[in-house]
Amino acid sequence: MSKNRYLQRLGHSWYVRIKVPTALRGTIKSTHIRRALHTRDLDEANRRKWAAVAQVHAYLQAQARNPNRDLHLAIPPPTATTPVAPLPCPQDGLHNLRPSMGLDSLSEEWAATSSLKTVRFQRLQAYKELRRHLGANQNPMAVTGSLAACYVDECLLRSTDSPSTRRRKLSALASFWEWMAVRCYVPKGTNPWKGFRISSEGGATTPKKRPYTMPELVQLFSGTPSYPALREVMVLGLYTGARIDELCSITRGDARVEDGFVYIHIGQSKTPAGTRTLAIWHPIAKGLLMRRLKRKGAKTAQLFPELKGGGYDNKLSWRVGQAFRYHRNGRGLTGATDFHSLRRTFITRLENLGVDQVRIARYVGHSLPTLAFQLYSGGATEATQAATGQIIVYPEEVERAIAAFIGGLEE
Repeated sequence: MSKNRYLQRLGHSWYVRIKVPTALRGTIKSTHIRRALHTRDLDEANRRKWAAVAQVHAYLQAQARNPNRDLHLAIPPPTATTPVAPLPCPQDGLHNLRPSMGLDSLSEEWAATSSLKTVRFQRLQAYKELRRHLGANQNPMAVTGSLAACYVDECLLRSTDSPSTRRRKLSALASFWEWMAVRCYVPKGTNPWKGFRISSEGGATTPKKRPYTMPELVQLFSGTPSYPALREVMVLGLYTGARIDELCSITRGDARVEDGFVYIHIGQSKTPAGTRTLAIWHPIAKGLLMRRLKRKGAKTAQLFPELKGGGYDNKLSWRVGQAFRYHRNGRGLTGATDFHSLRRTFITRLENLGVDQVRIARYVGHSLPTLAFQLYSGGATEATQAATGQIIVYPEEVERAIAAFIGGLEE
């Protein structure tokens, strides 16, 4: 059998080309049917062609059984006001599917079923990328197995996303089709997104995140970033190990000064273990907090009132994170480090200074694995947190760089 069977090359791309039986040419009005395979590689075209060949043969068989039915391989884009009719199908029972306005409206309805902003955003993001590939609002039945395979091969596998992000987007599309199947917009058991595997090997990968080295800290804490409060949030991140969201969400009422410490209550955290009180002793971190607390303001006011929310969930840390990445890149540092690497550096530093793992976990808000800690322990006392806070210090060259970095701020 010829390797090029069913294939035709037009320009630089490969197509499936199947001859229409003579008896059907009066109905189909064509001598051949072509389907684009969306690839320039012959081996890849041979891998993809069988799904397209099977679809064309099913179409021809359906026309032979009932030549008066108006079957089409392609569905015209729906108008904004006319419901999209289900794709006619020769199989019994599939013609009873519910009509819809197309995938655009269904994706909005599907995304809204989640109560979480992040999930809603991720669902719409996954569909919008598919929408760009489709080129127009389509009937759900227009997305065949061959089209799904083309999208996975041409778009998902070649994207710059990490493997885990690609898998999440593929899973979201599979979930979307399952949701439509339950509501009879597509046949049950015919999910075109099932069966694909996206491995962690190959493709574009992001470097594994790590702590900063001491020379990198000197490099990072240099220059004069102009974004409001960025320098202060960076310094607090290095001396407390707190997450960027935790720092940006601190209110004036969360802070108090007592016995030479500034105590900061972290009430909004990623996990229950993250709810904790930080005891801050280091003179640089304590000094910038004291300057902030001297300013007049209500206890409910933000400690950094100049920060404005952003992103799909309107977090106060969103624009700070963007400004930090811009500053980091400007200092010549790589994508292997980010703001969270300040937290990694803090934990590493405490470990190197001989602090035990339990005290480190309590200070940074990590959960502890044993039942004794999870169920019976009442958590770290402020005295324990104060003892940990007094230990943190960095090498002299790092301390000098940070003092110069923060020293230019106005009182």
